[in-house]
Amino acid sequence: MEYETSAGGVIVAEKNHELHVLLLKDKNGKWTFPKGLIETGEKREVTATREISEEVGLKNLKLIAPLAPATYLYRWEGKLKKKTVHYYLFKGKGTELPTPQTEEGILQVRWIPYTEAETMIGYPQTNKKLLRESMELLLTRHVILPPRL
Repeated sequence: MEYETSAGGVIVAEKNHELHVLLLKDKNGKWTFPKGLIETGEKREVTATREISEEVGLKNLKLIAPLAPATYLYRWEGKLKKKTVHYYLFKGKGTELPTPQTEEGILQVRWIPYTEAETMIGYPQTNKKLLRESMELLLTRHVILPPRL
């Protein structure tokens, strides 16, 4: 089995007094978070920031906190791989327009209201936990307004 280590981010922003989360639609047609492989000698949070910039074009980010890493198995070109992704919570500016890195198979990027993100997110075993953990951190640290439900 091969092993991979990546880093990525959950990016939130307040738009029209409502919490939004940035999601990208990957090559499998699933909504998820930006992430990518850690380069040799690169710190995890640097990788997360770089990958967000490359994959969705956002540059004005504030690092809020690390999130729990996600570990999962997947198949790529017939090989079983075990991947660990170190996620970080970022606050972005809802006015910054994201752009998909189409050469990496990213089909679309959108700011989604948090209340909708939970129902449309792909890979729910890992991503729903990340959304909930992000919300708890934001509320306990008083970084954002509570979402309208």
